[in-house]
Amino acid sequence: MTFTNDIQRLFKQGDIITKLLIINTIAFILLWMVEIVGSISHTNVYYTVLQNIAAPTLAKSFLRKIWTIATFSFFDTAFLSYFCNMIFLNWAGRIFLNFLNEKKFLATYILGIFSGLALSIIGSSLSITQGILLGPAAAVLAVIVAAATYAPNYRIYLLFFGEVPLKVFAIIIAVFECLPLISIFGQYNPQTLASTFYKLGGVLYGFSWAYLLRKNIDISMWLLKFITNVENTRIEKKGPKMYKHTHRDEEYVSYEEVSYDEEEIDTILGKISKSGYDSLTKEEKEKLFKQNKK
Repeated sequence: MTFTNDIQRLFKQGDIITKLLIINTIAFILLWMVEIVGSISHTNVYYTVLQNIAAPTLAKSFLRKIWTIATFSFFDTAFLSYFCNMIFLNWAGRIFLNFLNEKKFLATYILGIFSGLALSIIGSSLSITQGILLGPAAAVLAVIVAAATYAPNYRIYLLFFGEVPLKVFAIIIAVFECLPLISIFGQYNPQTLASTFYKLGGVLYGFSWAYLLRKNIDISMWLLKFITNVENTRIEKKGPKMYKHTHRDEEYVSYEEVSYDEEEIDTILGKISKSGYDSLTKEEKEKLFKQNKK
């Protein structure tokens, strides 16, 4: 029970990335256990479960299994796919949170999945072929591309290549994942095509969202408001907390101070875009960190 308690404590105390890693890992283990049970019992239980958690990419089939919109992105059938997704999610997610807050991260993750699903359904429906979707690949790619678009000159270290801008890595990974689209002009596998459209949807959303955000346009605002309302509802259900009252002077922040802070943050973000995150001074990094926590 100690291990279970440790996982529960880690889930409660961890950030949004830790929570997603735990959820995806538990889902992968559960599906793997179902596969073992099916293999031992010589039944089709594994394929029955798979058919009810994977999202079909043909519109009519998807509407018959609409509940899969809430299940397909958490499960994966291949260990390598699961492992790579979790590694990239943790790595790119940490970079993302250097500049933006957890709510924006969660919104990017969710809408990356929905965008990938929508594009895959459109592509499959136009070609009248069907595949199935599993895994958070579109969400992971959305996070990577969003981080690279928002802070393109952020420096990362790649084995054999040394230090390179984040945008270079994002371009390489996006092109690699979307290469199967070339098969549209020849013979193609419907499953491969559906998966590739799914990943492309995540790439397109991540780029569009971050590009517009740099112009102070947040297309995920409706989801951010929903997430905030859910959090407020949970807090209200828990009831009021008891606080020890202490006397202290009330602090007021004038409109001019707020405007000044926003101008400072815009200047810092512009500096990141031109010269990379490492070009910031210690004071600028602290200001950016405090702003993201608001």
